[in-house]
Amino acid sequence: MLNLIVLYLLLRHFLIQPVMNVMNKRKEMIENSISNARKSEGQAAQIKKQYEEKIAASEEEGSKIIEEAKKRAKVQYDRILKNAEEDAGRVVGDAYKKAEADQRKAMEEAKAQIAGLVIAAAAKVVNQEVSTMTNKALYDSFIAEAGDSHDAGSN
Repeated sequence: MLNLIVLYLLLRHFLIQPVMNVMNKRKEMIENSISNARKSEGQAAQIKKQYEEKIAASEEEGSKIIEEAKKRAKVQYDRILKNAEEDAGRVVGDAYKKAEADQRKAMEEAKAQIAGLVIAAAAKVVNQEVSTMTNKALYDSFIAEAGDSHDAGSN
């Protein structure tokens, strides 16, 4: 029995205690690894959260940029359209003024030709030489009559 007790003490001192020390060291190492893994997991979750926040912020900023660009495009579109309308109005107004001027010029030329014809016809009818004063008086009276009849016809 004494041998058994001595054997137990020797085994305990040389075999069981070193094995227990190795097992305790491994247990600590495993606990440290688990602790480090939990810390890393927490850091990864925090980084993931920051990443998701940045993505959300960049999506929001992108939407704002797109809306801003749409607003600027609308303003520019309206400005271009307004300028085009003004230019078209100006071109139409200029064309209308030119047409009126051409019409007035044609009327003046027609009046002058008609006056010349009337004077020539009157000279042939009367068979006399018409003086410059007579021509002027006939021309003025014809123009006045033609103007009155033209004004009455346009109303």
